[in-house]
Amino acid sequence: MSMNTNMNTLKILLSPCKAELNPKLENRSPKEIRKPKSETGASGHQMSLIGWSLLLLSLFWLAGCSKGDAGTAKGAKYHCPMHPTYVSDRMGDCPICNMKLVLIKEDAKPAAASASGGTKYICTMCPTVVSNQPGLCPECNMKLVATNLAPASASGSATDAKPVKYHCPMHPTYVSDRMGDCPICNMKLVPIKDGAGPEASAVPGRVLVALSPEKRNLIGLATTKVDMRDLSQTIRATAVVQHDETRFTRIAPRFNGWVQELMVNYTGQHVHKGDPLFKVFSPDLMASENEYLLAYRNYQETAQAATVQREAARRLMDSARKRLHIWQIDDEEIRGIETRQEVKDEMIFRAPFSGHVTVKNAVEGKAFTAGETLYEIADLSRVWLRVAVFEYDWPNIKLEQKARVIFPYLGEKTFTSSVTFLYPHVDPQTRRGEVRLELDNPNHELRPDMWATVELEVPLGRVLAVPASAIIDTGTRQLAFVDREDQHLEPREVKIGGRTDDYWQVLDGLKDGEKVVTRALFLVDSESQLKAAIAAMTAEPAPKAEEAKPAPAHQH
Repeated sequence: MSMNTNMNTLKILLSPCKAELNPKLENRSPKEIRKPKSETGASGHQMSLIGWSLLLLSLFWLAGCSKGDAGTAKGAKYHCPMHPTYVSDRMGDCPICNMKLVLIKEDAKPAAASASGGTKYICTMCPTVVSNQPGLCPECNMKLVATNLAPASASGSATDAKPVKYHCPMHPTYVSDRMGDCPICNMKLVPIKDGAGPEASAVPGRVLVALSPEKRNLIGLATTKVDMRDLSQTIRATAVVQHDETRFTRIAPRFNGWVQELMVNYTGQHVHKGDPLFKVFSPDLMASENEYLLAYRNYQETAQAATVQREAARRLMDSARKRLHIWQIDDEEIRGIETRQEVKDEMIFRAPFSGHVTVKNAVEGKAFTAGETLYEIADLSRVWLRVAVFEYDWPNIKLEQKARVIFPYLGEKTFTSSVTFLYPHVDPQTRRGEVRLELDNPNHELRPDMWATVELEVPLGRVLAVPASAIIDTGTRQLAFVDREDQHLEPREVKIGGRTDDYWQVLDGLKDGEKVVTRALFLVDSESQLKAAIAAMTAEPAPKAEEAKPAPAHQH
């Protein structure tokens, strides 16, 4: 109660005395009022006693009121038993649960003002609800869970201390000003460094991912160490069997004539070296043979002649023999002319080597001109394979490189060969180059235009390798997730070299001994991208730089 209230109360108490005195003074004249004290008699003495009594009573009452005010100013406080954080200086009901507020004893400290870090109970769904007793949350009726809240630092002023915020590593949008568990996934909240969100990575569009051991087991996450390995890359390609171009010939007479008789009558017929092919009649050939026969006889007749004449006869014979050689008349036929001492009107053409006839244009009675092809013969005892290799595999192909040739339609029969030639051009439509292999074919199992599968072994040596399942190839870059010691999965951009079926060569981005994710990789990558997208949406925009003001114009 205030002093004004006390004065008003005193006036109320003194009002009966004033009312009692007023009737006695109303009908008296001023002279009577100013009479000496002796005239008043006992009534004046009685009034003095009453006044002094009332004055003493008022003083005692005011002292009690002052003591009561002091007790009230000392600070009686009331709080809710279910919500100790709610404190009031008046009696009433709790605004949360409508329970009666109880008086806080002077020797008890309010829960909100406690500086100790004892056990507190919080609601996982309502982080603002904190209690020092177990129970239910007043807002969602969930059971409060125990947690240890860190005491506030006593050093530094409240205005200078920067508030610490906590967020969930798995759900960066959930932010709290107290330590505890995430209400979504029950993970421990971690402090936000310098007010930032989830820790960013060097890979744009992805952030670090933190997974508890329980969640790692749930999604089947597995890791493998990056280490040094001896790798050998296998390049698979297709090949076509072709004739050996060095074992291929055309029979085209170098003179005009007619085909008299055929000894090889169909395409594909196998011939041996020296077998007769056909007979021809040619007036030009007969004239040349007669010239040689005359020159040969003249040389024989000058055996006893002078040296000059014999030398002239020898030169004439050599000239005629050379003309026959130019017309592809072999030495055996020339020796036949020398032995018979006569010229036949027909000449036999023979096979230059063993093989089979691939082209036959000769027909009995057909006239031909010089240079016209009558037969084509190819040797199949050795064949070529032209292997088509994609452009990106071309740098790994070298001469003398080992290769396996597989023919599926021959019962997966496999041949071993090596690279003998690299063709210098690339097909502009298929973007593939060609490599040549050579195979022996003594039994003629391989035929031209047959298809085969070729595997080229490319030794890469001992290199840093990573499992192929640990790499995400986006088309423009390759990514891997490294399992750090702090249980965070960090996205890394890596550079890949040679590739095998199980392991890929690492040129940059990973180190020997680091662990990379090999299973549940796409789940981790999806989580990383989702967190990065959410962090980008919830991040505060950077303050815009002040636009540069134009310089004032120069005034004279």
